[in-house]
Amino acid sequence: MERSIEKTNLARWFNYLHALQFACSINTSVQTMTLLAFANAKIATILPSNNEQNQFILNVKASPGFDVSTADLTNFSTFEALLDHFSPLPTYVAAYLQTLSAGAYPGGSLADFLNASISGAFPGGSAGSAWKTALGLLTSVIPGVCFSQTLQTAVAATVDDPTKKMSDPVNQISALG
Repeated sequence: MERSIEKTNLARWFNYLHALQFACSINTSVQTMTLLAFANAKIATILPSNNEQNQFILNVKASPGFDVSTADLTNFSTFEALLDHFSPLPTYVAAYLQTLSAGAYPGGSLADFLNASISGAFPGGSAGSAWKTALGLLTSVIPGVCFSQTLQTAVAATVDDPTKKMSDPVNQISALG
């Protein structure tokens, strides 16, 4: 059964990504980028000068409220990596998928869920009703440009592989694309 807090947390991550993109509006080329292109953009390319980096840091402090440092802008090469440092997407994807899984997996620890076999969490693989429901709910939260049909097809192949654990589709989805 879907719980709203996990869904809200996952949606919030993408709202934060939008906020980071808006915080980069000092670089006008960012305004025309898709969310996926922005997520994967190199920070040093988008914010090449100290003045731009400092303005970004001030903007991000105001909204969404992250305390980004100049070292963060060097330590994390992309905006997705920077955001994951403050708000880890894989955790939100995993927690939301856990609430949508079948059997005993909606309960228990997130670590146990990530180590669970996909077939135990989503019986029937990608054709099973549990995965079809989960996929529909994921696509209602994750922007289409970040969870493309190509990525959905790749994730479905992983869901159908009996040797895979839940950490595998979580990592695929969290890579965006």
